[in-house]
Amino acid sequence: MTNVHRIDIGPKAYHPFYSNKPLRLRYRVVTTETTPIYYHYHKGVEILFIHQGQGNLTLNRKIYDLESGCVVVLHPFQLHRIQFHTSPLCPYERTVLNFEPSAIAPFLQQFPVLYRFFEQLWREQLPNQVFRMDRNQAYILGVLERFHDLITGWKEDEDLEAASVLILNILDYLKSLHIKGIGGAARPESHAEKIMNWVEAHYPEPFDLSRLAKELHLSKHHISHLFQSETGSSITEYLIARRIRQACWLLKTEAKSVEQIGALVGIPNFPYFCRLFKKITGFTPLHFRKSHLN
Repeated sequence: MTNVHRIDIGPKAYHPFYSNKPLRLRYRVVTTETTPIYYHYHKGVEILFIHQGQGNLTLNRKIYDLESGCVVVLHPFQLHRIQFHTSPLCPYERTVLNFEPSAIAPFLQQFPVLYRFFEQLWREQLPNQVFRMDRNQAYILGVLERFHDLITGWKEDEDLEAASVLILNILDYLKSLHIKGIGGAARPESHAEKIMNWVEAHYPEPFDLSRLAKELHLSKHHISHLFQSETGSSITEYLIARRIRQACWLLKTEAKSVEQIGALVGIPNFPYFCRLFKKITGFTPLHFRKSHLN
């Protein structure tokens, strides 16, 4: 899968690779079997259009219900997890657009209002990232179909400008949804969200399940079971994903040594940090840093 890092600490770690293409569209992909989805993040911007199915999204330490008609906008390197419970009678159908913002930016700069919104997706934060397609849904579905036709016969030098025009249309549509507000509803804070907030505050520290359980007034067994049942993964998987995501950010933005960065994110054992980082991202920390210098 292009430009995606998946977190799997089991025996079959996912090693990502990078496509030379600045964008990728997976059009109306259908899944009928429930498969494990790990915490992961993308190098570029991802926009997910959900056509069928029911599931949930873990994002920004919140859990959102997702269903047909929802749109999810994900920033570069934003940790998240999407899980749909599927069957032949209840499939998960979606269109997924990934693109490298720096490749698209030159084509959008002549549209200042939309370019400002584009920069929010790229460099900043949106207060809402889960929306619901409105009554103009037929319009955006038509844009995605045109995008699919373009990608099918892709000629990069000729078609990047045309793709940027279609992305401009998508941004205009998303901006209208953004103004109207959020479409997917965040649940009242669950135990899993309390755990994720605790991890956010303490992930650089040695992990202590007893301390976490004590602060949430739950048993260690119960707290692990609750997190697994609400998110579909273990606390350890989430903690490692959060640490490695932060390490990626620091490698891109800080001049500190790899050893220092490992310690800063809570993995002070340097050889272990390097092995874990490569297992999860497919790169050594130094290779990652060199590959992502701006």
